[in-house]
Amino acid sequence: MDGSLQSFFASASQVGLGVAVFLALLTLLAWIRNWPWKFSLVGYTAFTLVLTAGCFALSLGPIFRSRIPGAAPYTTVYDQGAERAVIAVSPDITPEQLILTLKQAASDLASSGRFSTGSPVFTLQARTVIHPEPGVSEPLLLGTLQQPLGKRLRTPEEQQQQQIHLEEEAFARLRRLAQVQEAAPPSEGTLQEPPLAQS
Repeated sequence: MDGSLQSFFASASQVGLGVAVFLALLTLLAWIRNWPWKFSLVGYTAFTLVLTAGCFALSLGPIFRSRIPGAAPYTTVYDQGAERAVIAVSPDITPEQLILTLKQAASDLASSGRFSTGSPVFTLQARTVIHPEPGVSEPLLLGTLQQPLGKRLRTPEEQQQQQIHLEEEAFARLRRLAQVQEAAPPSEGTLQEPPLAQS
């Protein structure tokens, strides 16, 4: 959610709470004095409380997720709502795309509702699956993003708290697999690792 919208809903919830308290006191007075429209005041008060609760909830989380241009599609494969999550990406992703994808996933998955089991850092890992030989699948870690747990880093200044580490050896391995696939595409269309050179 945009920061101005979040501030708007936070202010609206405070105003709504004040109006609800005023209506509640007026409703109490109406019941004491047995005014004929006391039941209407009950409805007005309840409706105001519902609106206030809605504005407060909208001030805590995003309505729309922000999109980062250049981020590649990903799938969340592990997430228990704590300080660690894992996403899966395509094996043909580039390092530049992975950085943007990690930032996009962190924006989507990080929230104030995450709980800690001992670490104050939210760790997001990106991996892919390769096939070093026919019939064998192997997960390959490509990169890791870390940021403070329980925070949504929206502004560029806040995002400077993110630390991103790419696995250079993993990308080198993907390039070798891609070269082999281009030279002799396997029948199943999967990336297979070249044989080791004999010493």
